[in-house]
This record gives sequence, structure tokens and C-alpha cells, in this order.
Amino acid sequence: MNLLNQFATSTQHQFYLSFPARIIFLSDIFLVDHAWTTKPETSRAQLLDNPQLVERLCSMMDISVEAEEEVVDEEGEGSGPLGGEVESKNPDLEVDSAMVELVASQGNVSESRAKTALQNENGDVIAALMSLTLHSDHDAEGLRKLEDAIGGQIKQDKEAKAAEKKKQETVDRIMSEMWKYSQTYEYAVVDPSGQTKKESAWYIMDEVGSAMAHSETPNCVCAPFIYVGRGTVSYSIIYAIEDIPKGGALTRDFVPADITDPEMRKAYLAIYNDGEDAAELIAVYESDKIEDNRITLFDQPFTKTLARSQSSATELNRKLRLYTTTEWVATNCKLPNVELVDSEDQADLLWFSQDFKEFDKLRNGQRINQFVNESCVTFKHNLAALVKASYGTVPWSSTTYNLSTELAPFVGHYLWNQEHEHRNLWICKPWNMARGLQITIQEELAPLVRLRDTGPKIVQEYIQTPVLYEGRKFDLRYIVLLKATHKVEGDPSQGYEFQLMVYKMFWIRLANHPFELSDFDNYEKHFTVMNYGSFNLTQLLYTKFIENFEKEYADKKWTSIQADINEAIKSIFSAAVVKPQPLGLGAQDGKAPEYEAFSIYGIDVMLKDDCQPVVVEVNFSPDCTRACKYDPDFLNNILTVVDPRAGNIDKALQAFEVL
Repeated sequence: MNLLNQFATSTQHQFYLSFPARIIFLSDIFLVDHAWTTKPETSRAQLLDNPQLVERLCSMMDISVEAEEEVVDEEGEGSGPLGGEVESKNPDLEVDSAMVELVASQGNVSESRAKTALQNENGDVIAALMSLTLHSDHDAEGLRKLEDAIGGQIKQDKEAKAAEKKKQETVDRIMSEMWKYSQTYEYAVVDPSGQTKKESAWYIMDEVGSAMAHSETPNCVCAPFIYVGRGTVSYSIIYAIEDIPKGGALTRDFVPADITDPEMRKAYLAIYNDGEDAAELIAVYESDKIEDNRITLFDQPFTKTLARSQSSATELNRKLRLYTTTEWVATNCKLPNVELVDSEDQADLLWFSQDFKEFDKLRNGQRINQFVNESCVTFKHNLAALVKASYGTVPWSSTTYNLSTELAPFVGHYLWNQEHEHRNLWICKPWNMARGLQITIQEELAPLVRLRDTGPKIVQEYIQTPVLYEGRKFDLRYIVLLKATHKVEGDPSQGYEFQLMVYKMFWIRLANHPFELSDFDNYEKHFTVMNYGSFNLTQLLYTKFIENFEKEYADKKWTSIQADINEAIKSIFSAAVVKPQPLGLGAQDGKAPEYEAFSIYGIDVMLKDDCQPVVVEVNFSPDCTRACKYDPDFLNNILTVVDPRAGNIDKALQAFEVL
């Protein structure tokens, strides 16, 4: 209460909160401490480094930590010497590297021979040492001395390993249970460039706050309270909204205020109620699947005819004027027929790196590198909605749910997987961020449901069997150009003619560590975007990749895989140009604007183990600095295809696959 009293005194106003039919005065408000404030990506490390916190959280979450049993050898305390065999009788047996080092050191032999001895003795260290150091004529006293010399060390090692395993298991339990207790709030930080951005903190209230139960008709409200004075301190405040009898339990509504739909409320509460509404939520998912099978397909509207010029003779006698706010475009524009200008009004071609809003100010004949409503493909939740509405379930797109609107079918899908013994493994992403920001892989339902509380998120089925390159996970970045021109020049009523093409050069992004379905916190094992952090970045030309890939997978031809990738990309943009806004790019009234448009997108593709391509996402205004280093004509080719006045279009088209 001290902080609230100080606040009320310093502002010289009576502090109260208004609630329907009730006034909440200062004396009715209670402060609750926060036992732990964390972030999901750092919480495990914090727990491993803080045994007192682990002990407190175990008590709060009713997690029992069983006493450790004494660790003994499976076959007792050693066995007699078996001689000095050097040939392994059990070469497939895995032995601990630390034990190999110990036997090699104590037995004064090479690690190879020590490993062989351990394999011959089924991992028994004492027996392995005896086979290396004792002969059949050694007496029992010699054996006892050997056991005394190393037995204590081995026991200590095993006890330490058992303690470490128990510690890890306890932390795993806390990491699993914490989502049922955690709350979250956002705060603003200023990054080194001076930009303000929002970050999220997760916190667990103390024993009093964490003991509050959920109720559909709660008697209390609980909310975070951040005090900023000489320092910053976070608390929660609790105040009653109903009369509470003496000894009565305090309750609050666990469900965020933005969730009002009854099915979504049940889906959110599924992590607390042990499957109480599982059958109903599974039915929601199954109904959703039935709707996917009722999709009517459409014709793909692209044309492969690219006009050599749509400009008048007068315009052909001067340079193409380009205005850009995109640094890599300004730096790499080398065509003699292109002139950089300082004013949008002067420009024939406008290329922006930021969202452009003033389309109504564009004049006839100008071209711009953006489409109205292209967020229909560049925002992850919109792309998923477009694909689902146009095709239903398709092999080239991962099953995706928008947690803001599709929480119920997602939870139903998760529970259906459980019921049918399918492994649940999902990747959770913000729908409007790139560069791998705030992406996590989760197996449990609770964090997937709760992560929606920190902002708009999607979840996608994680690709559990990706094609690997030399044992590592990879994805491919393609640059795709979508161009729209009027069917009849100067007559917007005729609508657009669309061309779609993929740049033949693509980029390979490799994980740094070998892939396996474990250790999902290991970024370098499960993710491939390495050029925005302090990670090692593997540089690999696409031609070398194709050569190596076909050697590793001798029964696969890249031309066939590439054709499937192109078809998947074509399917996305076919839907986009056909569907009207807001689902797609099509004009609402069927009338095209007077200006012309193009855009380049960064398309990320992965391959499943059968080489089935999966389009992971479509990125707006990709940074192509690296592309220009690999191919000095990269930008020139794009500019020429967009407006043939820039250069030799026949030469430029050789760099593209026109779809």
C-alpha cells in the first residue's frame, strides 16, 4: 500500500477506480508482489542459475521433487578381470565420452582402446580398467585397491549426473506449468537507433496472487501496476468487484478481455480444465476441415507476353527517371538509361522501402513498386487466409491458424492430434515480423495459447521431416516479380494484365547445427536466418547447392523440384490477383487505377522429406544487397523487365523464369 499512498499524496488527488455501480477507493486496493519476471527465451537459463527460485516455484506449482536414489552399477560393484581383449565384441554400444577419458587416464591407454574395453564390459568402468591393467594372477587385494582408488570417483560422477538430470527434469516441469500462472504486460524501450519499440515481460505473482482461481463470475480484478520513480518496480493490484465473505476465496477471470466468443473462451481455458471441453473443440476442428474440401478452384490469369515498350516516341528519347528511398536500389542502379531524381513528381518509376499510402496522388503513366493491399500476401495470417479460401488444404502450405480468430479450431486440432497419437509440434510466429523475430517451437498447448497474449500470432505445423543438406536444415529464398499493366494502354476500365516471374538465382540459408527433433531452444539447429545476429553465416552459391544436392539425393532432379516450387509460387499469386480486396489484390469495383504497379517479394521455401515444397512466407520489400553482390545485373534486370526503356529486355528476361 505504500506506493499507492505515495502516488495519491504526490498528486494531491483522491485515488479511486470507477467500476459499474461501484466506487473502488484506495483502501480497497491491495498490492501483490511478483515472484518472477522473465522472458520465454531466457526463462530456462534463469531457472538453472537460481535454485532458490526453483524451490519457491515448485512449492507454488505443487511440483514434487523426489529424493534422489543412490546410484549403483547395474551389475553391482564391479566384476572380476576378464583379460586384455583389444577387439571390440560390442562395437555398436554407445559409451559416455567422460568415462572413456577416465578409463584411458587411469589405465594409461589410448582412448580408442579404452572405448573398446568399455564396450566389451557393457560400460562397466571398473571391469574395463581391470581388463586393461590386471592379469589373472593378481590377487583379490589388488582388485580391492583398484576399486577403492576409482570407485569413489565413479560414484561421485554418477551422483553428479543424476543430480543434474533431476535438476533439468524439475526445470522442465516448471517450464511446462509456468504458463498456467504467468501474466504479461508490454513496455516501451528505445533501441540504439533511437526508435521506440514494444517488448513483453512475463511474470508470476507471489503465493497470494498465484493462488487465485478462475471464475466465469469473478469477485476480483487483478492487473499489473508499474511504479516508476527512482527505479521501476512492478506489482499487481487486486480489488474486489463483489462482496467477499470472510474466509471466501478470491477469484478472477483468466481469459483476456478481447476474447468474447464462447468457443474461443473454451479453447483458451483448455489449458486449465484438463480436457473438459475437448470433444466440443475437436468437433470445431473437424467441421473446419470439412469446409476446406468445398473450395471451388479458379483459372490462373497470368500472361507470358511482355511488351517491349508502352511509352511514346517522345518518352523514348529521354532516360527513365527513378525516385527511390531504398538504399540498395540507389546504390546498385548502374544502367545508363536510368536517371535518379530527387522528386516523386519528376519520376516515371517510384521505388519505396516503406509502405506507400498516397496512391490517389499518382499520375497516369507512373509506375510504383507496391500494390494496394499487398499485405494480403506479406502478412502471415492474411496469406494463410488467402490460401485457405482459395484452395483449402494444400501440400505446398503448412496448416496455419490465426490465434486471434482461429483459437478454437487450433486447440481442437491439437487435441485431435493427441487423441490420434500424432506428435504435436508447432511453430509460433508474429504475423507481421520478419528476420526470425519472436519465433518459437512448442510441443505443449499452454505456451501456444498464452503467447497470443503478447500480440497477434499465428501457429503452423512444424515440418518434422525436412529434406536436409549435409545433415542440416535449410530453406531457399526466391525473388519473385509481379508486374501489372493495363490490357489497353490508357484505359483503366480494361483492368490489369499480370505477369509473374521468378529470378533463377536463389539463396540457400543453412542452419549451423545438425538437425534432429529435440532441443528446440537451439536456434542454430532449427532456424536458418543467420545474417541478423552474431551467428556464423554459410555462403553457398545456388549452382553449387544444386550440384551437391543431386549428389546427396541421386534419385532427385532439381529441375523437377524447381518446377514444383514455381507452381506453388504461381498458385499463391494466382489467388491474390483474382480475389478482390481485402482477401486479395483485385480492385473492389473491377476497375484498375490509372497508374501501373509492380512489386518484388522474398519467398521462403522449405522442402519436406519427399521434396514437396512448402511456401513458408512472403516478405515485403526484401533487402537484396547480397543478391546484388552475387549478381551485379540483379537490379538492372528487374528495372528493365519493369520498364523496357531501362535496358535490353531480351537480355534481362534470361535471368527470370516467366510463369
